Amino acid sequence: MVTEAKKKEVEELHNSFGRAKSAVFARFSGVTVDQMTALRRDLRSSEARLKVVKNTLARLAADQTPFEEAKPLFQGPVSVAFGFGEDISAPAKALLDFAKQNEGLEILGGLVEGSVLDASGVKELADMPPKPVVQSMLLGLWQAPARGFLGVMEGSARKFLYALGAIAEKKKEEGQG
Repeated sequence: MVTEAKKKEVEELHNSFGRAKSAVFARFSGVTVDQMTALRRDLRSSEARLKVVKNTLARLAADQTPFEEAKPLFQGPVSVAFGFGEDISAPAKALLDFAKQNEGLEILGGLVEGSVLDASGVKELADMPPKPVVQSMLLGLWQAPARGFLGVMEGSARKFLYALGAIAEKKKEEGQG
């Protein structure tokens, strides 16, 4: 029997699955309410949300979304940390930081823009620098050739000016001497 509440939950999950840029699937055991509240607060600060899902409803909601490939991860008690912000590694970082302090967390896998990750892939994702850092690194790489060229040109101009100065000094000495 399908209730309105279940239909609404499937619809909300479907919307989250469609909007999320990344997600991390985890299983929690022996975690206190206070610890979960702190984790949710950390996730909210990085435009991410944690949701405990009912597997049957999650599989239904995943249809026609990037999460369709992640259906095998919906087994047993599963929580999903959705990342909605620019930093696609935010949910992975938050959950792995939480796991360092609390033993009751098991990372099952993840999803980044339609690509399913295993637990080790989630750890690699968490180690990635944030998008602004990557952008500044790329900008530095693009600017390096131009800076090198300017340095060469500046050095040549400086040598030319030193030569002109030396010639002027020599002419001055010859004229006075």
